[in-house]
Amino acid sequence: MRTFLKKNDKYLFYVKEKQIFVEKNKPLFVYNKKHADSLIKNVVITQNKDQYSLINLTFFSCALDENDKKKIVNILLDYLENDLILYRYFEDEKLQALINKKLNQYVEDFSKKFRMKLYLVKNLSLNPKKLNAVRFKEYLLNQNVFLLSCIYKLTCLTKSVILSYFFTVGRFNYNKLFELTNIENNFQQEIWGYVDEQKKIDLQSIKILKNISIFFKNIN
Repeated sequence: MRTFLKKNDKYLFYVKEKQIFVEKNKPLFVYNKKHADSLIKNVVITQNKDQYSLINLTFFSCALDENDKKKIVNILLDYLENDLILYRYFEDEKLQALINKKLNQYVEDFSKKFRMKLYLVKNLSLNPKKLNAVRFKEYLLNQNVFLLSCIYKLTCLTKSVILSYFFTVGRFNYNKLFELTNIENNFQQEIWGYVDEQKKIDLQSIKILKNISIFFKNIN
């Protein structure tokens, strides 16, 4: 029989009174009852092949220690310096105007929120300017393992830590996130067509975003 018990601020999980661990000395835990109930509904509380399932994302989060968190934060800061939505080196003026219209507000809002100057990439210069990301780094370090994992997984998929952040603060849903990170692809598809292979890739990406969205809803 599977069950969970609340101890202090965490819900811990048990099978026949034996506690479940994701790794040695790292128990499986969550912070809210909704998340706990969702895990209990699974037939087996073990990892499966889908790395973006609710269980696997929970296991991934619970396995993180302080060093892991710092590594993830550094990875996210690297992504920020080369964020997808900062790239504006396009020959097509219509595409350039469309991207400016859809993405500039997010760049401006992120800059104001974390008091940093973000630089749009308008040429192939090999000397990118260093960002002052101190406040964003502090923000990331102060997040719990579940929210940090969510931002990390979204960023690895979308290549945009800026849009991943705005997803987690409720600015838009996962479908909008997919749209905003595929503006150039959608623009080109309207010109050249939408091939079956790309449809399969897009459907898989949307499925992953949906799964991460389910995880996000459970941790809040």
